[in-house]
Amino acid sequence: MVATVVLLVLLAAESVVAGGGIVFLSLAFSSCGAPGNSCDETLGGAVVYVGPVLVALVLVAALVVCVLRLVRRRLSWPFALVGVAAVVAVFFGAILLVDSAITHGI
Repeated sequence: MVATVVLLVLLAAESVVAGGGIVFLSLAFSSCGAPGNSCDETLGGAVVYVGPVLVALVLVAALVVCVLRLVRRRLSWPFALVGVAAVVAVFFGAILLVDSAITHGI
């Protein structure tokens, strides 16, 4: 139970940082006005808006599953750990998508 609580607190902190980091990725589109650069602002905007929502969904899903399993007195820390890994995957996926939306010409 202690491991689950520690991992859920870590997951909550990680979710706040990852969500803010994904929103911060919108600053990458400031180079779109430079000569030779092209940007897919639709893809970038979708990533910046949908990314934090996905992070929040992972957080809520992990919290619900872990609390339900703790109430039933079952092992729940692996689900919290999967939530931590899923938030990391969403964050790096957002970075890759934003990077693919920007083409540097010069």
